[in-house]
Amino acid sequence: MLKRTVFGLAGCALLALAGCAGTGGERVEKPAGETAAAAAGKQEAAVEKPALDLETRPKGTLVATLKTVVDTPLDGRIDLLSLEGGATRSIEVKKGSSSSPAPQGDYRAYVNVYDYGVPVLVQVQDLSVKAGQTATLSLDLLEGASGAVSVRAFDSDGDLAIDRVELESGTDPYDAASTPGRAELPLDRRVLRAGGQWYCGDLHVHSKHGVGTESVAELVGRAEKAGLDFLAICDRNTLASTKDPGFKSERLALIPAMEWGSDDMGVALVYGPRTLPDPPVNPPAAQAECIRVQAQGGIWGIAHPTFPTKPWQWGISYVNAVEVWFRDWRGNPPLSLNNLREDIKVRKDGHLVQSIAAAASAAAAAGTMDESMSANAQACLFWDYELNRGLMGCAIAGSGSGGKKVPLARPVTYICAKDLSVPGLLEGLRLGRTYISCGLNGPKLAFNADAMADNSVDVGMGGVVPLNVDTSFVASVQNAVGKKLQVLENGRPIRTVPINADDIAIRFTRHPTIYSTYRIRVIGPADPKQNGFGPIEVYALSSPIYAQDITQELLWRNPNLDIKKTWVKLQTEKAPIEVDLPDNPPAEKLPGK
Repeated sequence: MLKRTVFGLAGCALLALAGCAGTGGERVEKPAGETAAAAAGKQEAAVEKPALDLETRPKGTLVATLKTVVDTPLDGRIDLLSLEGGATRSIEVKKGSSSSPAPQGDYRAYVNVYDYGVPVLVQVQDLSVKAGQTATLSLDLLEGASGAVSVRAFDSDGDLAIDRVELESGTDPYDAASTPGRAELPLDRRVLRAGGQWYCGDLHVHSKHGVGTESVAELVGRAEKAGLDFLAICDRNTLASTKDPGFKSERLALIPAMEWGSDDMGVALVYGPRTLPDPPVNPPAAQAECIRVQAQGGIWGIAHPTFPTKPWQWGISYVNAVEVWFRDWRGNPPLSLNNLREDIKVRKDGHLVQSIAAAASAAAAAGTMDESMSANAQACLFWDYELNRGLMGCAIAGSGSGGKKVPLARPVTYICAKDLSVPGLLEGLRLGRTYISCGLNGPKLAFNADAMADNSVDVGMGGVVPLNVDTSFVASVQNAVGKKLQVLENGRPIRTVPINADDIAIRFTRHPTIYSTYRIRVIGPADPKQNGFGPIEVYALSSPIYAQDITQELLWRNPNLDIKKTWVKLQTEKAPIEVDLPDNPPAEKLPGK
């Protein structure tokens, strides 16, 4: 599993690196020795071939037995792919055995066992089911049988298929994009603009392949005209936009993307998957998709988690990002506890356990609707709660534009990337190097840290500094005169400073002794003439800088550390005005509170 972690070198400072569920979908095999071109043709044929309606067929019975070589029963899931039409049927196996009706036909069975709640592919077997007869499937699993190591320890590339099965199926056990039964998707690796800098774009829009009204070509053209650097078309549970003839640009980096999920459970934003994610089914399958996407170099983010019509209830771990800002900051009402399932509202010692429920409860406790908070403010609460629990996921935003009536890049996400390319942008997201502004003409942010206070920039947004040392932070903002720059430690404001110049920076020192997060935002009082929720307008916000212990485990998770990636430096047209703040300033209340 790829867990979202951070590392670094300079002066003991660490910097952020890489992060760290479903049945069905198109599945194809690449037999050993088959050429890549032939496999690609077979994959394309499999994707386009219509699926059969298996449920109308006469039924037989499939008896499955799943156990280890030492006779320990296993829980699992069997995905039956029809060899006649591509349709998939899934069967759950409890305590090592199951007997289930199955439609007549020839199948390829993909046998998964649950390893700490995540399905892992451990066997591929062809079988036939005949009407009125019994077919059998048995597994005697060697990998992990001793109990000393998990089954996933035998999966080198993290695609949730063990190496033995990959070798038997002719896929590459060291390439997560090459997975048994899954068509490999292309990835545009062109560099459209060289040089590391902040690139701007919209990470959540819709085309006619989803709920939008524009064709892909029209949407791409509108983004080019707006001057964006990148665009992600996120239609629900489909990558159809990436196959559209209009999905091309010489100026925009077009990130392959999709919304994944459902209104009742919530929606994820998936960027750069190399195989088509399985449809949303249950939390274990959702967790599997999250892990596999990241193993392939993609990004798994949570979309607008506190929107009342589609609250986040999947409960999975190891996400890369949270969409904390969707459309207008104050424009959407907050989530209430009544919008959540009863099991999400579970309490321990009188306190809500789930972050999403705690965020919903906080909105209800804020008082009247005028004093309450918007869904976006509530999403930041959810994000802060998760950050405080150890999540290292960056902030992202999206306009949700599906037509010309909704402008693109309001809000806009900035990604610091080594170049303007899809791989470069995905790496920037994985490193946590993002900030959000209300629009292309909104405030510009920079946030850096100097561990050991030796007057050198060690890390930027997404980076990590060590505990128990003096760390000097510099927070900079441009284009925000008349507003306020606020510093937050573990989600709580510790300083709010008026912005009285076009280019201003504040410097403050902390000596963190426990795991902590630091981020900044630009705020102001809400316009009383504008309808909305909450007393505060947010104009920009950053992803965090983290403080935590530097351990061998962190270094082990980043064997290919590039020291050139260990910091991000703000380049301004003129020297900023700097204001020194006292060490450990007292906490301040939010304006209006």
